Amino acid sequence: MYEVRLIHAKQTQLLGSKTDKKKSIGDIIRDECPSLADGATFKQSPLVPGGHAQTIYAFLGYYVYYAHSLFRPRFTREYFRLSDGGTVALDWALCDNHSERPIVTILSGVTGTSCDFYVRRCYNEFVKMQYSVLVVHSRGCGGSKLTTPLPFHCGLTTDYREIVNAIHERLPKCPLLGLSFSLGANIMAKYIGEEGDGCPLAAGIIVGNPYDMYKVIEHLDSRMLSPNKIYDIAILNFLKTAFNENREAILKAPVDFNVSNITSSSTIMEFTEEMTRKVFGYKSAKHLLDDSSSGPHLDNIRIPVLFLNSLDDPICIQSLITYDKFVSNPYLVLALTAHGGHIGYMGKFWPTSWIEHPVSQFFEAMLRHNTPEPL
Repeated sequence: MYEVRLIHAKQTQLLGSKTDKKKSIGDIIRDECPSLADGATFKQSPLVPGGHAQTIYAFLGYYVYYAHSLFRPRFTREYFRLSDGGTVALDWALCDNHSERPIVTILSGVTGTSCDFYVRRCYNEFVKMQYSVLVVHSRGCGGSKLTTPLPFHCGLTTDYREIVNAIHERLPKCPLLGLSFSLGANIMAKYIGEEGDGCPLAAGIIVGNPYDMYKVIEHLDSRMLSPNKIYDIAILNFLKTAFNENREAILKAPVDFNVSNITSSSTIMEFTEEMTRKVFGYKSAKHLLDDSSSGPHLDNIRIPVLFLNSLDDPICIQSLITYDKFVSNPYLVLALTAHGGHIGYMGKFWPTSWIEHPVSQFFEAMLRHNTPEPL
């Protein structure tokens, strides 16, 4: 019931000049990642029982870390100018000898920031490992303003691609790693699949991936009497806030917007139909969401990637997990837990974060066996 279940191809493999070809990704995980090895368990805290409690607890943790950051900032802000004139806020935490140490690039959830609970928990672990951390915010989020009419959307990979390439050129001796959560998980998984054999990341971890964006939004929007409606309302509020904070820039797009319809949207699908799909030139919300989904891109991933999903996730529901991709692509491993909610993973008696342990162990193991050649 509490065992961490691993799903992968019968024979998994690694990439890189230092790969031991006789030892597969699956074997390395079982030998070197105790939080994921055979017999490993995740048992939810009895004080935070069930998927909804786990999800909400992690969300509330944001406010704790946000308040803490006001008194003790740990990141240095860089405003990265994109080739199309857009701007992305990057939060850096550089380790000693940072020109040669690994860099973990992090994509968070909807309008997420470096103050997100799960980001900070993993950050604390990376500091101990002497890894640098780079939190990549979406356009118009994390305290930055839009400098073009284009905002972000759930499948926009071009910004992350441009940033990764720039960091690779700026710090060519540093292995790059990708860690992502929720909406960021979808973007990163899609990006890694799009890159295929040319992906500059040494390894990736995808936590709480939606797989099918249209079906996830449909699931949240359609359950009027379900507790899941809480998440629909919360996500919609995040999207409306981001729109309102950047309204002047977005409305400069050569698009016929109905601002009243945007601000009065009652579901995520309505908001996507009225604003997001129009500014990006899609014929419908469904067209944008289908085109944005990471699921179809998993076949083309060619670096070691660990996916983490919980079966009681109320947002990225288990029926959307693409199990067939994990048994057919030897670069992928899916770690399933019975509990954990949507990137909550609060264990022990007093609620204690678990996610940073498999994350740090997987990255360390992959770099031992799979360090790519520098540019």
